[in-house]
Amino acid sequence: MNVFSAGTPVTLAVPLVDYVGNQVDVARVEYRVTDQEGIEIVPLTQLTDFVAGSDVATVSIAPLGNTLKAGAKQALRVVELNCTLADSNTWMTSASYVISTLDPLVAGANSFMTYAQAEFTSISVPNLDSWNAADPRARIAALIDAREHICQLSFTPLNAGVNWGQDSLNYIPEGTRSTNYVGGLLSPGGDLSQLTPDQFSQLPPRFIDALAKAQLVEADSILAGDSVERKRRDGLIQDVVGESSQTFRQGKPLDMPVSRRALRYLSLYITFAKRIGRG
Repeated sequence: MNVFSAGTPVTLAVPLVDYVGNQVDVARVEYRVTDQEGIEIVPLTQLTDFVAGSDVATVSIAPLGNTLKAGAKQALRVVELNCTLADSNTWMTSASYVISTLDPLVAGANSFMTYAQAEFTSISVPNLDSWNAADPRARIAALIDAREHICQLSFTPLNAGVNWGQDSLNYIPEGTRSTNYVGGLLSPGGDLSQLTPDQFSQLPPRFIDALAKAQLVEADSILAGDSVERKRRDGLIQDVVGESSQTFRQGKPLDMPVSRRALRYLSLYITFAKRIGRG
């Protein structure tokens, strides 16, 4: 799918062919533009410069039709064509494109870092073969997905306001140690996805750095596709390719939302402890 800069004019050439690739004999074309939610951006308008019998309808959308809502970084535009055929029947087709800011990643919203920060972080992280081979669009999609994976974990720094019992390993006598952790932002679940960008920026720098590196290596794992680790999580026992084979231990390993490499960066900050109490 094509991606264009938000707030700029877009010209889209829509092929007038059916699902098997045969040209449709179109006499007249009307179009309208909607967003990803079906909200109309451009009302039904006749394509006045269309020549009957053409195999392509060229639609131009003005900058106003490609403006993002406040706070949005990306949006979809769907160009719907309502075509009148030479035999007076009606035929419909559509084409889509994406409008985007230069960097659609927002730290604390849909990512733990911007795309520029991700490129800088990759300098200090080795063995990112899939990341290095991917184009920017694939990298951005993988980073957004990686953040979703990481947000499924429970993080101890976000539990700073929890009053742990004296029988807990997390117990620290009151007043014996100060903390820079953000207090009172979340429930004891330690869910990062509940933070606003401003709250995210208040987290300890070391924690943010660990999140950024974990997001990067998780994105690399996503871009790698069917890795050996993923096959093992799916329960693979033996992998045969041609004359070579790999045999793994019996039993399915612990299934985590992120790769083992990403977990290594987060090991100081995540918890698997669950507490049960009376309401």
